[in-house]
Amino acid sequence: MNRNGLAKDGVGGTPLGSTLTTRRVPDAPPVDAALAETMRSPGEGGGAISSGVRVRSFVRPELVPGAKIEGDYRLVEPIGAGAMGLVMCAHDERLDRRVAIKFVRPALLSEGFRERFAAEARAMARVNHPNVLHIYASGEHAGIPFFVMELVEGKTLEKWLDLQPGPPELDVALRILDEVCLGVSAIHEAGTLHRDIKPSNILLDTHLHPRIADLGLAVLHCNQEQEATEIVGTPAYMAPEAAVPQTVDPRLRTRADVYSLACIAYELITRNRPFRARSSTELLALHASAPVKPPSAVHPELAPFDDCILHALAKDPTRRTATVELFRRELAAAREGTAEPVRVLVAEDDPDFRELIRMALAREFPDAHVECVADGREALAAFDRKVPSVAILDLQMPALSGLELTALIRARESSQTVPILVLTGEGGPEDWRRLSALGADRFFVKPVVIDDVVATVRRALRERMNGPRTIR
Repeated sequence: MNRNGLAKDGVGGTPLGSTLTTRRVPDAPPVDAALAETMRSPGEGGGAISSGVRVRSFVRPELVPGAKIEGDYRLVEPIGAGAMGLVMCAHDERLDRRVAIKFVRPALLSEGFRERFAAEARAMARVNHPNVLHIYASGEHAGIPFFVMELVEGKTLEKWLDLQPGPPELDVALRILDEVCLGVSAIHEAGTLHRDIKPSNILLDTHLHPRIADLGLAVLHCNQEQEATEIVGTPAYMAPEAAVPQTVDPRLRTRADVYSLACIAYELITRNRPFRARSSTELLALHASAPVKPPSAVHPELAPFDDCILHALAKDPTRRTATVELFRRELAAAREGTAEPVRVLVAEDDPDFRELIRMALAREFPDAHVECVADGREALAAFDRKVPSVAILDLQMPALSGLELTALIRARESSQTVPILVLTGEGGPEDWRRLSALGADRFFVKPVVIDDVVATVRRALRERMNGPRTIR
């Protein structure tokens, strides 16, 4: 059983979190989520192959590290393998950048599958959006089709979730969801359906900004014939109408992706999937007919999200949230009903300056909780009790310095998005260089203008919810 009580293997040995593809037409090998392996976090080897990646069945002399592809790309190392093919890290020698190259497994090289692989490349090329994985080129090498794409340094959303001790911080989860929705909306605006949206097909970079990957099952809105002859998707995230070969009203077809996004939203904010089952068949039946427990049944404080998520999980697509953009807006509106008080942590050993900052913050943010501590160890203990919205740290403190504290804060998954402002009376450019490398967001040299510090806190709070931290 996995973290949600789901069996690892479904009917026929199909993992419940894996893509299911069934066709009435011949010549259709299975499609997997190999694109989800186009990344590795620094903790997983910084792009190196992990012990869990098996590529021996795909070893070919044309694809060994050092081989040149199309004259511009030199293969570096394999970073993922699946039933569909192999993904390798490569160096683009013309533009001096790292890329990922996806190759088809030779055993699958039928004409039908070549076309499906080419269709995936075309689907990626139709979309130009920062939250959708970019494709750079495609071609053949030694008779093996490939395409070159953006290499994302980080983790899949699935792996990131596995590392969380509990539900992710709500604002972080909602920012990720917001950007994923923007990416899926761009896919729909390009006339394409994704049809396999799930956490393992969403790549998070080191700043937790997502890219939607694996458009191997994507089809054009107008391709109703293909839809009527296929059952495709992943059982844990599949809309009820996608589990039966049928023709769906073209005006409703994008709503299957809305359903998948709602499943991900449910999992992100509750840490549970909407349904648990021991087989793919049982899971699909639950999606088709069983009522979903509202998020508030898992965590009562999530009650403002009940309506928007249950609306997007409606069994009948005619009753479901109409578009991804509407779902995104409904999530944002629900967040307004759950807003927690701003929490600011101030770690400063000078009692007079500490009180000055506290008073300024209390005046600007009257509903905020401002916690003041006198040294680094107290600050770390405060993070353990409750992760703050913003942290203001002194560089020179007893017990732990601002440098040491910044490093410890950024080492924690739960604190990687907390804006950190560092104050010092003695620091210089070298201190800022080191702090910036550790992940600090702003460096102030005393004496400071308190209003500048307050304005930076205000901007950091706004940008933490709405997008990337660009507060320097």
